[in-house]
Amino acid sequence: MSVPILQIALQSERDVVQARQRAREVAAELGLDNQDQIRLATATSEIARNAFRYASNGKVAFSLDLEQQRIEVEVTDTGGGIPNLEEVLEGRYRSMTGMGMGIIGTKRLMDDFEIATSQSGTIIRMGKVLPRFRNNWTERSARELKQKIQGRIPSNPFEEIEQQNQELLKTLQELRTRQEELELLNRELEDTNRGVVALYAELDERADYLRRASELKTKFLSNVSHEFRTPLNSIISLARMLMDRMDGDLTEEQLKQIRYIESSARVLQELVNDLLDLAKVEAGKVRMRPKRFEIHELFSALKGMLKPLLADNTSVNLIFDATDDLVPLRTDEGKVSQILRNLISNAIKFTPDGSVTVAARMVSGEEVEFRVADSGIGIAPEHHDTIFKEFSQVDNPLQDKYRGTGLGLPLCRNLAKLLGGSIWLESELGKGSTFFVRIPAIYVGEKLEADEAEMPPAPEYHRSPVLILEDNIETARLFESYLRNSEFQAILAANVAQAEVWTARHAPAAVIADVYLEEELCWGFLTRVRERWPDLVCIASSASDESETARQYEVSAFLQKPVDRDVLLQELRSRVSQAESRRILLVDDNEIARYILRDLLDQPWLNIREASNGTDAFAAIEQEIPDAVILDILMPDMSGFDVLRKLRGSSATEKLPVLIYTSKDLSESERSELETLNASVIKKAEVSSRLSAKPFLDWAKSAGVSPEDMTTESNG
Repeated sequence: MSVPILQIALQSERDVVQARQRAREVAAELGLDNQDQIRLATATSEIARNAFRYASNGKVAFSLDLEQQRIEVEVTDTGGGIPNLEEVLEGRYRSMTGMGMGIIGTKRLMDDFEIATSQSGTIIRMGKVLPRFRNNWTERSARELKQKIQGRIPSNPFEEIEQQNQELLKTLQELRTRQEELELLNRELEDTNRGVVALYAELDERADYLRRASELKTKFLSNVSHEFRTPLNSIISLARMLMDRMDGDLTEEQLKQIRYIESSARVLQELVNDLLDLAKVEAGKVRMRPKRFEIHELFSALKGMLKPLLADNTSVNLIFDATDDLVPLRTDEGKVSQILRNLISNAIKFTPDGSVTVAARMVSGEEVEFRVADSGIGIAPEHHDTIFKEFSQVDNPLQDKYRGTGLGLPLCRNLAKLLGGSIWLESELGKGSTFFVRIPAIYVGEKLEADEAEMPPAPEYHRSPVLILEDNIETARLFESYLRNSEFQAILAANVAQAEVWTARHAPAAVIADVYLEEELCWGFLTRVRERWPDLVCIASSASDESETARQYEVSAFLQKPVDRDVLLQELRSRVSQAESRRILLVDDNEIARYILRDLLDQPWLNIREASNGTDAFAAIEQEIPDAVILDILMPDMSGFDVLRKLRGSSATEKLPVLIYTSKDLSESERSELETLNASVIKKAEVSSRLSAKPFLDWAKSAGVSPEDMTTESNG
């Protein structure tokens, strides 16, 4: 409900001044502070002046909104409206007379501002909220205010001007005071900023120092670990040789001494291994190898690994307990096994008699929790944090019998963090201990975007690239060995993200995918690559018979594991088109050099012929012109330069690719002549030191000798 308070007709400049006076009076009666009184009076005066100056029949009406507890001012006129109103309200309008500029300023002074304009006139409504600490205005109090304001005689205009001047002076004084406070605050902020900058510089320096110290520590641990490993392995091997009496019999005392030597060396070896593992983890150089595995299989493997420990402590019963609702994990099996081995071996060592129980359960369907509980000597609560610190051990009666390194539990903690999980302990002295390890069922690193995945190697241009999508490292390496000496190159991808990023840059000749590699994603990946390359050979594989599903997804073939090498090569060779072979002529008087070259260039697409001198070379060329020639310079009948000049002098061989393969140190003039004769050069020493065919294959590619459909773009 809105109660009218006062209305003023704008017929002269005096009425505009009166509107300002009345606005201040109303604001004062309503309990607004001095600043809000000035804001309301200024806003009313500005809009009233616009209505009087640019329009006609202007009116100013004051009313009190009882529901929202605010004062409302409405200014109306019957002029021609405000042109460019949208530009004015957005601050984009530029006026030479100042028209419209007051509207923006007025809008900022008021809590509410509405404007409606047309060719028949303009209506502007403004509002300011009343103070909350006052009692709410009612209809009765509003009418009493109306009578009080209407019964008051308006002040003289000159008095209003004087009042305005006083308000202006007061405002200027307040602004000056605030300016001084702001300058003081700025000076304090500058001092604070200088202190903060100095502090940050000190922190950066300290952080840099700590980083360098950490790097030096990691480097030191790595170097020391590597340097210790060789002599320790030698000591252990020599001790074993002596104990096996390979060089003669030993007395009982000598055998006892050698066993002490071997035992001490193995303790040192364990320390070195733990140090190296810790150094790798802290340096971020530990490579995660996630794979799909069952917890039951992991427990079975652990039973076999830990049998020697149980033989030393026959009074302990080792129990593995796994519930039936466990889902297959996809994480680094080796890291999980390493954590559990450490925890179980510690539990067996510090349990004189009783049992050690290893259990696993699912937590919220996304995490697995392993629990290693023992009935051993236990750990006092004050040592629960200490045991996870490097080189820290708790004194106990069994410590002399089982001397540890103090690195096993810190390593377990770091490995658990790498897997995205955590490790903690519940234990009481004399009542046994329970270690908990909780990790994600799927390693978080698997949830990679394509551009974040590790990039498999680029394909070799001279072999057909076969993308093998397999998460089991043993199976992947087996497939790689099948293709190692064939015309196919194995490109290993452990997950779909790696396969996606590789196929975004290269075109495979074929894809071999494990069905149970994130099953849905695997079939989806095969569908996507077939959309890009409809003729791409896609082979699915699995330990179970998935041939029917493979037919539904229209893959080229399905192979049930274990896959036979001959079967795999037969499928690939029958489905992947191969290029015709290229003829290479080797010209060298040294039989050993020809043998090495023939072995290095043993490629399915190369047909190699040999000549021991220049005369035999031209006889072979007359029978069949090769695709390229590899030529030695120092030969008995004619030099390589003579052979090359003769080749370039014939129209049939003037553009034949020639590679000079020599051990001779070429002079600048000889190199210049070879460039003129368009011949490439490879030194024999370079190839013999690397034992690699890469320089020849690079030359073959640049010379156009390699088959076109054997390149990486074969299916692209």
